[in-house]
Amino acid sequence: MNEKKVTGRNVVIALGIICIILAVGLVGTVANYTSKISGKDNTITTNNSQIRALTTKLNQLQNTITNLQSQINDLNDIVNLAKSTVWVDSQTVSQPANSYAYWRFSAIYAGYVSVYVQTSTTTNTYVRVIYSSHGVNYDNQIGVGTGRTVVFPVLPSSTIEIRVGNSNWLDGATETVTITLYY
Repeated sequence: MNEKKVTGRNVVIALGIICIILAVGLVGTVANYTSKISGKDNTITTNNSQIRALTTKLNQLQNTITNLQSQINDLNDIVNLAKSTVWVDSQTVSQPANSYAYWRFSAIYAGYVSVYVQTSTTTNTYVRVIYSSHGVNYDNQIGVGTGRTVVFPVLPSSTIEIRVGNSNWLDGATETVTITLYY
């Protein structure tokens, strides 16, 4: 063989071996990085799952905080007597001479009852509140006439009786009444 052909063939063989070595190295490198990328993907998936779980827990805790803050606000309103319940709303009642109409209610919290006698056919109208609670026997009567509001303290009680009546000995009376509990 001629020397040029042998040298050319040796160069081709050498280049072929180098290409094979480079190809094997490339395949190894790709396999190595693919494995690392797959591991990173698994780590990212796991971390994303943990983030979702922690976000859900955070939202639950924020809802709990909101609910507790609402309860605190509600209790602060009760402490400051800022809540109210209308027990009787502009109800018209009539009674015979020297008699009364009455309502019975229960209060869960201490507070006060406001009784507004909007109209009355007599100036001898009165409001009386009666209850027993925590060793206190409360019985108070106030003359109101007409167009006047009176208030009475109340304690938590099983029954609070509120009377609106007239002290006329001869004539009956008619009143329009609103009763509100503030607690």
